[in-house]
Amino acid sequence: MPSWKEFLQRIEVKQKDDEAEVWQNNRWLNRDNVPLPAHRRLWGFWTYSGLWVLTSMNVSGLSSGASLLGLGLTVGEAMAVVVVGQVLIASLMVATASIGAYWHVSFPMWNRVVWGMIAAYFPLLNRIILSITWNATQGWFGGQCLKVFLGSMFPSIYHMKNTLPASTYMVNADFMCFALFTALCIPLILIPPERIRIPVMAGACMALVASTCLFIWSLARAHGAGPLLTTEGLALLKVPRATGSAKAWAVLYGISAQAGSLCAGILNQSDYSRFAGRPRQPFMAIGIVAPICGILTCFMGIAMASVAAQFYPKQGLIWTIYVLLQTIQENGGPGARAAVFFAGFAFTCSQLGINLTGNLYSGGVDLTSIWPRHLNIRRGAYLTLALSVAMCPWSLLYGSNAFLSVMGGYGVFLGPITGIMVFDYFLVHKRKVKLTNLYECSPSSIYYYYKGVNWRAPVAWACAVGPILPGFIAHVDKSIIVPAGITKLYYLCYPFVFTTAGVVYFALCTIFPVPGVGEVDEYDVFGTFGDAESAPEGTTPVDKEDATVNVVPVNDRATFVV
Repeated sequence: MPSWKEFLQRIEVKQKDDEAEVWQNNRWLNRDNVPLPAHRRLWGFWTYSGLWVLTSMNVSGLSSGASLLGLGLTVGEAMAVVVVGQVLIASLMVATASIGAYWHVSFPMWNRVVWGMIAAYFPLLNRIILSITWNATQGWFGGQCLKVFLGSMFPSIYHMKNTLPASTYMVNADFMCFALFTALCIPLILIPPERIRIPVMAGACMALVASTCLFIWSLARAHGAGPLLTTEGLALLKVPRATGSAKAWAVLYGISAQAGSLCAGILNQSDYSRFAGRPRQPFMAIGIVAPICGILTCFMGIAMASVAAQFYPKQGLIWTIYVLLQTIQENGGPGARAAVFFAGFAFTCSQLGINLTGNLYSGGVDLTSIWPRHLNIRRGAYLTLALSVAMCPWSLLYGSNAFLSVMGGYGVFLGPITGIMVFDYFLVHKRKVKLTNLYECSPSSIYYYYKGVNWRAPVAWACAVGPILPGFIAHVDKSIIVPAGITKLYYLCYPFVFTTAGVVYFALCTIFPVPGVGEVDEYDVFGTFGDAESAPEGTTPVDKEDATVNVVPVNDRATFVV
C-alpha cells in the first residue's frame, strides 16, 4: 500500500514537455495559473458577450426586480436604480478586468501582488466559499428547470410518489432532477476554459431567445405589461410606497445591493479577461453588453411576473421562471406544453452555462492557486462541484435563511478586497507587475513583503469592514436592533467598503511605500505577449526554447534563467 507521500506524488498535475523547458510545477505555479501564452487566449468579443447573456438571463437574473419593488419603489423607480447600478457594476468590472486583459494572469495572482504570497490565501478562501455556495443554489435552480423540461414530456413527474421526509424540504422528483443536472455538469468540466466558446454561445442564444419569446408572449397576451406597472402595482406586493427620505435611502440601498449581489463577479473578472485574444476585446462586452442585458432581464422579469398575476391570480406574483413555466403548462393546452418544452430546455442550458463559467471554473481557478502542485482548473472544478452537493442546497434555500442572508450580504467582505485590488493596480503599482516574482515565495521576490504578508492590505480591509459589521449582523438577525445611522450606513455597504478600503490602502502605501513599484521582468520568460500585442516597456520577448527554469526544492522558489 503506497504511503501518503507516494500517493501525493502520483496525483501531481502532469506537465507538458514544452512547458517544462520554461518552468516546472511546484507549490506556486502550474500551467493554469501562469500568465497565459497567446495560443491559449481564444476568447473574442462574441464569447464575452455570450458570457454576459448567460450571466443575466437565468433564474436569478429574471427574479432580480422583486427585491427592488419590495423596497417600496415603483417599476419606473426600480428600473432607474437598475440602470445606475448596472453602469456602476460595468465600470468596476472594466477596472478589475484590466489586470487579466493586459497581463494575462488570474485573480489569485494579483492577490499575491496586493496581499503577499502567503496572505493571498485569505481573499482566495473567501472567493472559494462563494463559488461553492452559489454553485449549490444555482445547481438546484438548474434541477428545477430540468424538472420543467422533463415535465413537459412526462407530466407524471409532478405526481411521483414521494418517500422523502418533510424535513428535507423536497420531494423525490426534485432530488432526481438535481442529481441529473449535477451529472450533466461532469462532462462539461472536461472542456478547457479557453475552448468553451461554442457551449457559451449556444447557451446564450437559447437563453436570449427563450427570454425574449416569453416576454413578447406576455405582452401580447395581456395587451400590455400587466397590473404591476400601473400606479397601484405596489398593492400586489403588499408593501407601502416609499416616499421622501425613505425613497432616497431605498434608491441608494438598491444601487448598493446590485453591486453587492455581483461582488464575486466584479472581483474576479481577470479570471475571464486573461483569455482575450486581444487586450481590448473584453471591455466592449463588459461596458455595453453586460449592462444592457442586466437592465433588459430585470424589466422582462417584472413584466412576466406582472402578466402572470393578471392571468393566474391565485398564484400571486410569480418571480421564479421555472414556477411560471409549470403554471403555464398546468393552465394551457398542447401548445403550452410545446412552449414549456423549449423554454425549459433553454433555461436548463442557461443554468449549466452560468454554473460552469461563473462558479465551477472560478472555484477551479482559486483552488488551483492554493494547491497548484496537485490541482488544475479541471480538478478544482470537480472538487467545487462535489463540495456544493455536500452543502445540501435544498436545505439552504428552504430551511433557515440565515446562511443565505450571510452569503447574500457577502459584498461586505469582498467589496474591500476589490477596492484594495483596484487602488493597488492603478495607483500603487501603476499597472506594472513583475510576473516571475508572482511565483517566488522568498525574500528575493518583491511580493514577499514581510514573511509573505503585505500588512497594509489586511489593515485596510479591517478598517472598511469594521464600521459596516454591526449593520450587517442586524441585517442577518432581525432580532438585533441597531441605531438608525448604522442601518443607513449598511444601505451604502458596497460603495462604502470599496472606497474606504481602497483609500486607506493607498494612504498606507503612500506613507509606507511598498517595494518594487514599477518593476517588470527583463525578459518575457513565459512567452506571454504574442503577435497581437507588444511586450511591456522594459521587457524583451523570448522564445520558449531559449528559456530554462531551475526550481530550488527547499522553498519552492522558481528562478527563471534566460
